[in-house]
Amino acid sequence: MTSRPLFKLTEQINNERTCVNHLFFPSQCETLWHRHERDYVIVPMQDCELLMDNGEGFKSITLKAGECYYRDAGVEHNVVNPSNKDITLIEVEFK
Repeated sequence: MTSRPLFKLTEQINNERTCVNHLFFPSQCETLWHRHERDYVIVPMQDCELLMDNGEGFKSITLKAGECYYRDAGVEHNVVNPSNKDITLIEVEFK
């Protein structure tokens, strides 16, 4: 069990072709371990740094506002916002 607050996922679009989610990462929060069942793209809404653990320990990743990245289905990880600022990402999943 974590003592960190949890991130909040809000579904914005869900149709036959795609699902778009608003991901809100309050300061010091985490996602907990999860698996992505679909291919997806992440769009950072601001410059930020996150900690990502894919089973080999946490690694710092730097994201730039508007610079998207793609991942194949099957990714398993836990993501932490270690900063004192809130972070927003947009996730686009492909069906």
